[in-house]
Amino acid sequence: MANGSGTNQKAKASYQLGEYVFTMDDSAASSHSLGLNDSGKVYFVESTVARTITLPAVQSGLRFKFIMSDTTADSSIATNEGTALIKGGAECGDAYLTLAGTTIVLELAGSIGDHLEFICDGTYWYVSGHGAHAASFSVT
Repeated sequence: MANGSGTNQKAKASYQLGEYVFTMDDSAASSHSLGLNDSGKVYFVESTVARTITLPAVQSGLRFKFIMSDTTADSSIATNEGTALIKGGAECGDAYLTLAGTTIVLELAGSIGDHLEFICDGTYWYVSGHGAHAASFSVT
């Protein structure tokens, strides 16, 4: 895992996909730069402290899923290029929240189980997901 520091959940899984499931659980504020080899993995984001997750440069076929397993602090997911390459949105409470920009913040006001999936077509990152209420995510 390319600096996606965390605990591999393979030992806890009774199926082959366990090797693709990780928990970002560093006890100190941390940065995680994901690489091409991390594509297809599921990350449980324990936001007990602020985490900054950087997606790799756009490349067709890349895919990541992030699930909130703790919401004590904000965490963010940003593009590698630092430009507004994220497009899409999520069902949040009773509304659809447009998530388009450079960085998506997983808000401490969110709920455990809120999740986002990012899929890249080589030009943009398309995001979809679900939040328990309108304050689950924000965009910068």
